[in-house]
Amino acid sequence: MSVKSILTAKSREVSRIFLERERYEAVERSNFCATEKRQYAYLLSAGVPVAYMDKEAFSALVGSGSAGGIAAEVGERRFSPPEELLQKKNGYFTVLDGIEDPFNFGYALRTLYAAGVDGVFLPERNFFTATEAVVRSSAGASELLPCCAVPDLREACEQMKAQGIRLVATAKSDRARDLYRTSFRRPLCVVYGGEKRGISAGVLELCDAVVKIRYPRDCHYSLPACGAISIISFEIGRQLSEKSRHG
Repeated sequence: MSVKSILTAKSREVSRIFLERERYEAVERSNFCATEKRQYAYLLSAGVPVAYMDKEAFSALVGSGSAGGIAAEVGERRFSPPEELLQKKNGYFTVLDGIEDPFNFGYALRTLYAAGVDGVFLPERNFFTATEAVVRSSAGASELLPCCAVPDLREACEQMKAQGIRLVATAKSDRARDLYRTSFRRPLCVVYGGEKRGISAGVLELCDAVVKIRYPRDCHYSLPACGAISIISFEIGRQLSEKSRHG
């Protein structure tokens, strides 16, 4: 699925695809496995050189785990320039500021893609350098979701504000509103911070509003970043979808 996502999104140059021969042949012989057969057909029609490997050689190539019998040699992630992302009329964007683990980063992108986000702004130093961890933890969504890596997140936020995009931060603070008592509309950018450092002060002060999750139980701790991103992004996605349906 991850290799297919890369090919579909054209997010990286793919120089070669590796297939575990035994698994491929077993799927092709089977009267079932329709989904896997379609996946193989897509990969083989992509115009990329394919190398068939025995099980031992394939395992040595990918290390731990089977990778589903499919792997690829790929280049660096291609990022969208800010101007390209912001051409989206009435877009729903996010900023990820300070997530400090490649797997959490991948999980966050997976959630944001499913929640209907149109594009993500990231600092130049991000976890796309850990390609395998990010692509696999995101189930390929990291490749399908348009991403923009910028040298200065504050400048990117200023650019969005200048184009009339409302910035909403997610944080526990005195000015934070209850997520479920807040109305969201496009164009919108939601800013998420990491668990340790949160949102940088320069970005936070630009935000037009701050929201928080009101817990049913009084807790002295916060949810993990990925848990909070899931709750907030899907509530916002729900509201935006309803507004879109009703005009």
